[in-house]
Amino acid sequence: MGIKARAAEELYIWHLPSGLTAVVQPNDSAPVVAMQIWVKTGSSHEEEKEAGISHFIEHMVFKGTEHFKAGEVAKLIEGSGGSINAYTSFDYTVFHVIMPRLKWKIGLRILADMVLHATFDPKEMESEKQVVLEEIRKDKDSPYYMLSDTLFATAYKVYPYRRPIIGYTKTVKSFTRADVLHYYHKWYCPANMVAVIVGDVKANEVKTALEELFPQASDCPAQFSPSAEPVQRKLRLKVLQKPFKETYLAMGFPIPGIGHPDVYALDVLSEILGEGDSARLNVNLKLKKALVHSIAAYSFTPKGPGLFVIQAILEDKNLKPALKEIFSQIERIKEKGVSLAELEKAKLNLESNFIYDQETMEGWARTLGSFQVTEGDARKYKEYVDKIRAVTAAKIREVTCKYLSLNKLSLVVILPEESQVELNKQEIISLWPATAKCELREEKKVHKFVLENGLTLLVKENHRLPTFAISVAFMGGVRVETPKTNGICNFVARMLTRGTKSHSAVELATLIDNMAGNLDGFSGWNTFGVTGHFLSRFFSQSMQLLAEVIREPAFDPQEMEKVRNLILAAIRQKEDRPSSLAISEFYKALFQSHPYHMDILGTPETVSQFTPEDLKQFYHTYAIPNNMVLAVVGDVDPKAVLKTVKDLFGDWPKGELNLPNPLPPQPVPKPVVTKKELNKEQVHFVLGNLGTTIYSEDKYALTLLDAILSGQGGRLFIELRDKMGLAYALTFLHREGMDTGMWGVYMATSKERLKEAITSVQTELKRLLQKGITQEELKRAKEYVLGNFVIGLQTNSQQALSMALNERYGLGYNYDEVYQQKIKAVTVKEVNAVIQRYITPDAYVLTLVGRVN
Repeated sequence: MGIKARAAEELYIWHLPSGLTAVVQPNDSAPVVAMQIWVKTGSSHEEEKEAGISHFIEHMVFKGTEHFKAGEVAKLIEGSGGSINAYTSFDYTVFHVIMPRLKWKIGLRILADMVLHATFDPKEMESEKQVVLEEIRKDKDSPYYMLSDTLFATAYKVYPYRRPIIGYTKTVKSFTRADVLHYYHKWYCPANMVAVIVGDVKANEVKTALEELFPQASDCPAQFSPSAEPVQRKLRLKVLQKPFKETYLAMGFPIPGIGHPDVYALDVLSEILGEGDSARLNVNLKLKKALVHSIAAYSFTPKGPGLFVIQAILEDKNLKPALKEIFSQIERIKEKGVSLAELEKAKLNLESNFIYDQETMEGWARTLGSFQVTEGDARKYKEYVDKIRAVTAAKIREVTCKYLSLNKLSLVVILPEESQVELNKQEIISLWPATAKCELREEKKVHKFVLENGLTLLVKENHRLPTFAISVAFMGGVRVETPKTNGICNFVARMLTRGTKSHSAVELATLIDNMAGNLDGFSGWNTFGVTGHFLSRFFSQSMQLLAEVIREPAFDPQEMEKVRNLILAAIRQKEDRPSSLAISEFYKALFQSHPYHMDILGTPETVSQFTPEDLKQFYHTYAIPNNMVLAVVGDVDPKAVLKTVKDLFGDWPKGELNLPNPLPPQPVPKPVVTKKELNKEQVHFVLGNLGTTIYSEDKYALTLLDAILSGQGGRLFIELRDKMGLAYALTFLHREGMDTGMWGVYMATSKERLKEAITSVQTELKRLLQKGITQEELKRAKEYVLGNFVIGLQTNSQQALSMALNERYGLGYNYDEVYQQKIKAVTVKEVNAVIQRYITPDAYVLTLVGRVN
């Protein structure tokens, strides 16, 4: 199959008089424009004393420019229906905006002002330092950040990649305005930037706009020449013990960076080892032996020296057996190579991922920007795919031998504090086996069909790309569970893709991966089901597998035990994610006896006692055709889809559906405070009360209130983060269900400022009650909500899931259109009425997680 994408046939690359490089890709498949400015500087360009300054500047350019005051950037973007953000990497900093097509010039103008004319107000700098310091504290609470940072600090001894991108507390505190201005003017010049614009635009208009926004060339004398990383010749080991519930391991092997001819084979090798359920490490360590809860591999190939990484989460008792099996799989490739089927599947996955990335403007812009910045020419994305296709089995064996060896290994292990496991270099050497000798704008009508057995089929054509997505939705979820059966729906959903009567879990995973597809179960408050996407050439085969998964799940006892362990691990891991835990604890206190108080995952007690018969009984109670909506979106023929679905599901007999009708939860009349002690750097809290339902007219005003309070231009962000520096992470939350949902304010802050943070939240809520919102705020919120709504429905998968759920809830498959009209019609009076109806700063549930005693 050819990889040439229709959206990429027109690609313009200009080097403008200012020195700016522009990459422009007109694409009218959706009324959206993605704009990105890539500044070719990141944490690797910093001196030791500057560690974190690139990331700090990324924050600060949002805090005021010559033409926009602090807070105005996000307000203007969100008020135009778009969204804006940025990220810093080792080699570059990227500022990105996505806008509805009629407002793209606003987004581009703001981006240009940020990268050319930031003011770095001293007061704003001091406030933002506190935000970044909170972000550093947050990262210290995350095993994933700690694992990654420690691995890079171990694997790189000289090269700047050894430092965390965010920097250190000491360096961030030390930054002066002079330091920041010096770095900004050194690197932020047009000749050191690439502007990428993809979407519903005319190329000549973009060029004119860029020439106006970047009118003058400026000196860009900065040179980047870090010391070379010395060759690693010995095993490196770092073992930590931290207050986490699980064991986390990462291993890295030095590899070349981008541009080296070996990187293509290394990408394929990472697919073969650790991408997809049928990858070698997943099959042997997770599916067959259940040594790990999760495992993955990836090839990190930046501009500087790269790293081949394998990561896993597991129980400490399995650490040494898991390491031995990982090492054995590496040596097996050196000795016996890989099969042709493995090789072709890996290549197909890499190719299909490229195609799927084309579904959004942001994905295209990221791809083009990455190739332009790292390889000097955005057009090289075509060469990448050709070179992936050219990788041979012999080349895979060669790079495995060349790079993945014991003397080049850097191994990092984070153990729970209470773990008694010990690990030293000599043990690792003994675990490694003997080394082998190495010699749209097009909108299509949605077709709705109802089969005689009650199954509802929705089909929407989109022929822009050779892909399609499927979503199956059943009523169910936590809402139909009891305290004794809590977690059963999630358990069932996870088991659906763990084997059928015709195929084992490994066989099923292999069949799906061989089609470069995806098929996963899901469950939530009110529903459960299956989602997936595939290349359209595999339509018949993938639909056959879907029918097996839906109609003939095996609920195999051995697979069930593996899934049970994964769920129990996920429950334990909640304590490693205090933000998620805080929300779960909030639900528990708020919803009282209503099913929404229960965690989707269940409890250790309930999950431990489920039997295969329990799962089968639950599944067959709710998985009946008259409770099922199947949505298919993409490169398909509605008539062919209908025929296939009739053939596969038409003889499935109806069942009797009896959904429970739980009593609605009652709002708390006075403050209710719950605390959960965790040994973390920050305290995470949620303060809120009951909200409304998916059927209530109030939900539209509540959604707009969320937009007014949240986001970088929102009241909470401006007052509590920008002005007071109370937190890095904070937001307004609202969630509707078939029954009454919730609203709340989430924040993570230091223990020392906890009381101030809670009081500040209550003050903002009281101010909201007293003064309400303004017409200007509502206008900005509508633009933001509607713009992001359109942006959020770019992919076939997003559309299929939305259609399936809306139809099953009884809102109608075309509810997305109704929703937009309802949002447009909301008035200031209606939002202020909703504020009075729901916002209760003196009667609330407050949940605290962290060092709270």
